[in-house]
Amino acid sequence: MTIDTFTMENKYRDRDILSDYNLNLELFNIMGLDVQDIAPVRNVFRITTQKGMFSLKRVIYEKAEIDFIMSAVEHLKQKGFQNVMEYVPREDGSLFYEYDREKYYLTKWVDGRELDYLNPIDLQAAAKLLAQLHIASQGFDTSAVPISRNLLGMWPKNFKERILEMKEMKFKALLKRARESFDRIFLDFVDMCLEDGNRALKLLSDSPYDALVDKAEEEKGFIHHDYAHHNLIQSFDGKLYVLDFDYCAIDVRIHDLGSLIIRNMKKTGWDIDRALYIIEGYNEVSAVSNDELKVLVPFFLFPQDFWQISKQYYVEKKDWGDRDYLDKMNTKSQYTISRRQFIEEFEKRL
Repeated sequence: MTIDTFTMENKYRDRDILSDYNLNLELFNIMGLDVQDIAPVRNVFRITTQKGMFSLKRVIYEKAEIDFIMSAVEHLKQKGFQNVMEYVPREDGSLFYEYDREKYYLTKWVDGRELDYLNPIDLQAAAKLLAQLHIASQGFDTSAVPISRNLLGMWPKNFKERILEMKEMKFKALLKRARESFDRIFLDFVDMCLEDGNRALKLLSDSPYDALVDKAEEEKGFIHHDYAHHNLIQSFDGKLYVLDFDYCAIDVRIHDLGSLIIRNMKKTGWDIDRALYIIEGYNEVSAVSNDELKVLVPFFLFPQDFWQISKQYYVEKKDWGDRDYLDKMNTKSQYTISRRQFIEEFEKRL
């Protein structure tokens, strides 16, 4: 396993996104910027200009999704949650700069450091800020939310579809005459992952999931949906900022909380005490119910990471190279065993 295994997917995603940017002097002239330096930082460019530093991002979504993202961020600000990036509008008030049939937007650059989830102080701060974000998100106007951004009630459907996809990928692997190392590892673990997927689906159907969906519909909140450490910046004056709402969606809030926990479990050997530490931090700001804890069990159990890397290999055929694929599959297949042990301990603590 390489040291970059855990972040490799984001790196490839960021590389693909940045390669499509059409950076041109004319674009910056339209923005009224005298560019002194340009540097790629994850999936944006940091632009140093005579007016200060900005983050430049290309818009890759349909208008309805863009409007949803912008309105979600604006809603948080109106509700008093000021820990978000500040968009830089044009003179006419619009947020987008169009060049060569593409749209870009600027936000003020937040100078600081990314949070380190291995640092317990940073991790607690992240958990508390997530709870504050969820509280501020409530009361959002959901009447114009694009279908692609409404995940409420979709967990059972998604579980079923991904179980079916794993079965189809197993069939593809079995048909291969010359199996690669990836295929052999996949076939060693796919039955175990299918078993966990089916069990997760059963646990979900027997859980209070529907009640949580009903409650979320009443509260009209949304989730960040990409609450990774690199999307939380602590400025040099100590303020925390949540960046990149590109994946925000309507869903039960424990989707975010569960994802935050899983991100940490993968890096800390599935440490149950650390998972409870995250829940306790969130709970200090907004109480986590017993129903939510019960629904976290199938969320944790479903082999999302195994399904994802397998799909990227067999279906999407991403051009990552055999070594990188093998590194990721080696890591994510081992999660299957660790996850089972973690779930067993987590259920004892409920």
